Amino acid sequence: MTLSDKPRILVVDDEPMNIELLQAYLQMDYEVISAYNGNEALDIVFRDIPDIVLLDVMMPGINGYQVCEQIKSSEKTQFIPVVLVTALSGREDRLRGIEAKADDFLTKPVDRLELKMRVKSLLRIKDLHDNLIKERDQAQNYLDVAAVMMLVLDMNGDIVLINKRGLEILGYREDEVLGKNLLGQFIPVESRHGMESHFFSSLDDISGNMEYYECPVVTKNEDHRIVSWYSKPLVDENNKVKGLLYSGQDITKRKKIEEKLKEHTRAMEASIDGMAIMDKRGVYTYVNDAYSRIFGYEGPHELVGKEWKILYEDPEIERFNNEIFPEFLFKGKWKGELLGKKKDGNSFFQELSMAVLDTGVISVVRDVSERKYVESKLNQYASQLKSSNELKDLFTDILRHDLLNPAGVVKGFTDMLLQEEADEKRKYKLQLIESNVSRLIEMIESAAKFSRLEDIDELEFKSMDLAGIIRNVAEDFEPQLKSKNIILDLKLDTSCPAILNPLIDGVFANFISNAIKYGPSDSTVTVDVKDIGHEWKIMVSDSGEGIPDKDKQLIFDRFKRLAEKKKAVKGSGLGLAIAKRIVELHGGMIGVEDNPTGKGSVFWATVKKA
Repeated sequence: MTLSDKPRILVVDDEPMNIELLQAYLQMDYEVISAYNGNEALDIVFRDIPDIVLLDVMMPGINGYQVCEQIKSSEKTQFIPVVLVTALSGREDRLRGIEAKADDFLTKPVDRLELKMRVKSLLRIKDLHDNLIKERDQAQNYLDVAAVMMLVLDMNGDIVLINKRGLEILGYREDEVLGKNLLGQFIPVESRHGMESHFFSSLDDISGNMEYYECPVVTKNEDHRIVSWYSKPLVDENNKVKGLLYSGQDITKRKKIEEKLKEHTRAMEASIDGMAIMDKRGVYTYVNDAYSRIFGYEGPHELVGKEWKILYEDPEIERFNNEIFPEFLFKGKWKGELLGKKKDGNSFFQELSMAVLDTGVISVVRDVSERKYVESKLNQYASQLKSSNELKDLFTDILRHDLLNPAGVVKGFTDMLLQEEADEKRKYKLQLIESNVSRLIEMIESAAKFSRLEDIDELEFKSMDLAGIIRNVAEDFEPQLKSKNIILDLKLDTSCPAILNPLIDGVFANFISNAIKYGPSDSTVTVDVKDIGHEWKIMVSDSGEGIPDKDKQLIFDRFKRLAEKKKAVKGSGLGLAIAKRIVELHGGMIGVEDNPTGKGSVFWATVKKA
């Protein structure tokens, strides 16, 4: 807020007249500041922290989407409402705005009343959010000064409060922990029974005594940290238990030291690595069985009392004197690889670690000859794999450029000849050429897209309305539906929030396109979304010829279809292979069934709910 206590609105547009218009609309009720490009806007946002940003999308340099993304990615500014003001109104533009985490959209020319109502509504929401954050932070500060983990659990064991130290131990952000069940999310499976007993025992004990228990937790990096827990029930004014207060201290390091001390006496003898101790003269005073075996000796007795030099050739002894010992004396330790000499005179690759002891030096030796051999083979394989990937990339480039361009030229001239040709026989032949060239272009584009998708392991996902995406996809098929007099029945009565990437619309487009392409005229294609627990199931039903049972397992696998040469299954199969890959990247499933209402098929896919 400014000194005048008016909310401050930042208007960003590269057109001065647009800024003047919005200033005229808002200046009576708000303090309006302006910026004429993206970089200037970011400077003002991070310096002055305005209450709301009205942001043009199409600007030179950094555009509105990028400005919005930077504002929302900073903890300092992420809750400032951002309204995209743009002449763009397409579905892709809005999806891009949603990906940038914009709070609202206004379409140019801006309506004055709509602008004031949107701004007023967003400012009211921001004020409520700011007050909640202030109250939460004040309470959180009291807990964050504690040097131990502190948790408040409800009666179900769900975390309702956690302090800073607790987040540091677990390695999560606060929003990733609150609402999660302590037992189910952060306690290892093998320890849950004991922790559960401790939890219910603590709930039943309202005497005020602190219950002690040791139990590991699983961090975000999947490490196990051992924590000593003290718990105490929280009661209301009627002495009724409402939850538990847990305080925990990370004792992982202490427990590890204790365990090492217990195992120290037997560890050296049981070790599969060679372990030896030398005095200050370099003479072996202790050698375990593994050490003597690695160097090809029958037992420790053959090495105890001997100097270390008998186990190395002259070049390695020179390396010890000139390189290894100077570093060892400076740092007190050394680790590296070198060549050892067996009793029979043969050399082998070894990994050697040395550390200073009060009475001399302890050394640990491991024979890495086999690993060196495997590394050599892996390097050869990596080189071959790199060449294979380069060939694949080259093939994809050939598809997308060297093949697609001439195919496009053929199609263009064929279209021109069709318009000029009057002879029906020639026109029929030209139509065959045009149809096959169009199919060739579609296959080339699909193959290139399939190749790119095969190289993707992860996608960025957002919470999006599944029903809205399907409706937007359906709009693109109006001409095809009209040409075959097919009705598209969308059974989408409510919103369906799901965790999605915009690539998902390609799945629904493929399902609907196939239903229209292979379905009869004067029929109905139905799109339905079913709630199946943690997922949505999208089903596209048609009245076509259907898919034989023996082909249902092959329909989504392009390569098996090529091998089997199934003539009963129409199409190149790349579209369904692409759809399968996209669904798999979403963690869902895909399939086809017979239409239970009659002739035809039901293509379906599942996605996770938001």
